[in-house]
Amino acid sequence: MSVLSNVIDDHQMKIIKNEFIRLEDKCYLENAGTALYPQKLLNKINDDLLKNVYMNPHSDKYTRDCIEQIRCMVLQHFNTDNSNYTVVFTSGTTQSLKLVLETFQFHNNNDDNSIGSFIYLRDNHTSVIGLRELAENKNVDVVHISHEEFLSSLKIPQPSNDLQERNKNKSNTLLVYPAQSNFNGFKYPIDCMGNIKNGCLRGYLKKQLCDVNCNWYILLDAASLTSTNKLDLSVTQPDFVCLSFYKIFGFPTGLGALLVKNNSADVLNQKKYFGGGTVDIVLSGEDYHVKRSALHERLEDGTQAFLSIIALKHCFDVISLLIPKIVNNNIMDTISYHTYYLAKDLYEQLQNLKHDNGANAAVLYMDSDFTDIKTQGGIVTFNLLRKNGSYIGYVEFQHMADLFNISIRTGCFCNSGSCQRHLIISNKEMKAMHKAGHKCGDEIDLIDGKPTGAIRVSFGYYNTYDDVDKLILMISKCFLRKQIQKPKRIMMNFNKNVTQITNGISSNEQILKSLVLKQRNFSNGNEIDYYNNDYKMTLVEINIFPIKSCGAFKIKSGWKIGTKGLEFDREWMIVRDNGICLTQKQNTLMCKIQPFIDLKNRCLTLNFDGQQPISISLDPAISSTYTETQVCQSKVCTDIIKGYDCGDEVADWISNALGISFLRLIRQSSDRLLKKKASEEQKLLSLSNQAQFLLINKATVRWLRDKITDELFSDDINSLVDRFRGNLIIDSKKELIERDWQKVIIGKHEFKVEGQCSRCQMVCIDQRTGEKTVEPLRTISQEFGGKLRFGIYLSYIGPIYKCNDRMLKTYSEVNT
Repeated sequence: MSVLSNVIDDHQMKIIKNEFIRLEDKCYLENAGTALYPQKLLNKINDDLLKNVYMNPHSDKYTRDCIEQIRCMVLQHFNTDNSNYTVVFTSGTTQSLKLVLETFQFHNNNDDNSIGSFIYLRDNHTSVIGLRELAENKNVDVVHISHEEFLSSLKIPQPSNDLQERNKNKSNTLLVYPAQSNFNGFKYPIDCMGNIKNGCLRGYLKKQLCDVNCNWYILLDAASLTSTNKLDLSVTQPDFVCLSFYKIFGFPTGLGALLVKNNSADVLNQKKYFGGGTVDIVLSGEDYHVKRSALHERLEDGTQAFLSIIALKHCFDVISLLIPKIVNNNIMDTISYHTYYLAKDLYEQLQNLKHDNGANAAVLYMDSDFTDIKTQGGIVTFNLLRKNGSYIGYVEFQHMADLFNISIRTGCFCNSGSCQRHLIISNKEMKAMHKAGHKCGDEIDLIDGKPTGAIRVSFGYYNTYDDVDKLILMISKCFLRKQIQKPKRIMMNFNKNVTQITNGISSNEQILKSLVLKQRNFSNGNEIDYYNNDYKMTLVEINIFPIKSCGAFKIKSGWKIGTKGLEFDREWMIVRDNGICLTQKQNTLMCKIQPFIDLKNRCLTLNFDGQQPISISLDPAISSTYTETQVCQSKVCTDIIKGYDCGDEVADWISNALGISFLRLIRQSSDRLLKKKASEEQKLLSLSNQAQFLLINKATVRWLRDKITDELFSDDINSLVDRFRGNLIIDSKKELIERDWQKVIIGKHEFKVEGQCSRCQMVCIDQRTGEKTVEPLRTISQEFGGKLRFGIYLSYIGPIYKCNDRMLKTYSEVNT
């Protein structure tokens, strides 16, 4: 039996894991983005809302009393009470940060010469960096401090200053820094509040020619820390604390809090706007109003998110039921140690990860070495290297992680300061990258071989060593191609202060064996020998995919080119009950829905193993089953598609085939434009992702097949071609030549090349069986330096020689 945690025993971990059975085989490693909510939490909230009537708290005392009770619960969670801190509910950390800056008084005594300063750590989250825009509007000095300078300044001891003397100062300085980095989990010191207020950073301000005779206030961004750690406000007492509850509990979203130290509240007096519930009196015909005296009442504009606030009671109750108080008799300390040891295990394995030539396989971007839980949380950030020392792009890693059903975060995680520091990217280089087209959140992961971001793994209380093993197995299988021996794990006994070594770890070989895909006999099929002197490039196959992400309809002779591409290509899509399109990434069985178009009888027939075929009309205007509907399809360039619902009968048929309830088949009915520059001719588009046609060169597929060395990959050439889901399959004498084309003439038709097709884990789905493999994406990345591109996009220009023939025929000659 494998050890699941160093802290929580296997029995209790299984109880916890049972609350997240909806994950099935998904490995969730993105707790820093959001925690996951347990099933029990939703049940309790649902029961509460069904049994009780909660009204607007402005008109209902009972609801108002419930909210006040929950304010006390929030303060109790952070080991304080309302005599020391006030809870102001917000929409989240970002609004809490913004609220402090909007209301903070930098100038004292109406003295125009008192400036005040806003200081932020460069390694803050973007939501903190954005506060400088508000600070500049208040005519204050805006100062940023580096990670190293900040930490070194905190070590300079300062004599204690008299509080009354400090309050005589003419200006106020606000310092903002994170309690824990969301980039790599480094914990910044929070036991230094007194030293900061006594002026340990005064020397740094002096270097910036800023006023040093100021009162210091500290705004602590605790969003990352509080997700898996205890924040004890009886020990450390920042003036203001910002947090989001979904980071802790996974639910509700859109709810956070600003915790204000009561003896610092008077400095939040610059609020201009007032909303409903924040004033004692207001005159609409005269510029007169009086704000309420209670801090939270004057800062919480409008009606509070009262149902979400009421849900917090159940959040605290459920986490108390699920998590045993093993460490320090405290839930959050238990979670902290549990996640710390998981991250430490991953960190050490990545640190020791090597290719078979002895080269390091990982670059770690950490500010601690996991020797002290006081300085490190449950996050590990890294990049991978190839055997030759070149970087593996994080987009490639993301695709492989998706293939193994691992949820992970890549990029810079809205923390450009930490990203720049660890990846050693200057401001000048960042600007050059942006000028070259790189933006936050895009898929440009390497520029001149240098990474633009990283890979972040973050653990929650529901994670176990099985999740670490699954990630390491994916890395070894996809990027090292060798087995990694799992380390022995230690079960800590915090009550008796002893350790117990647990043996019997299941072998890595067994795990690999369970994940190995079924072998199929390799066969070259009946390939035609095209390698002769008389050979010309030829269109050997035409495919259309009537239903987006379903099987191909292979055309033997010829097919009509329509206004949006090949006629009936991607005219239909399958949507969930929320209107979002279903693809093979979510359900690989879609490839086994085989379409057949009968032009004579004007119908589309669908086939699926074990079910009777079903047919629908190609002509919605004369079909009584079609009903017009509006659907939003986020995967088609976020366009809103107007379509026809094809009826209940085919909807039930598809739902039964794919094993998902409430699916609908929608047919596109409105025009959609291919997004181009304003100066370029606009083309109509079907439900395909980016272009009217996708061309695949069979010679390039043969070349790729020869490069694949994985003995478990047994596709013949035709099966491998099918994985790329091309409309136009050509064969040439030479591989890769299509990558340099700008225009293509096939028979009597001319096409413009719109660029290369960026590939994802879809090509790793066997289109015959729906099984997933690592290849061919791994080899594509290896051969093209991490650029996952294969095949070219085309748009239709028109027939040549001014002919009216719109038929594209197989075995037509191809010219460029």
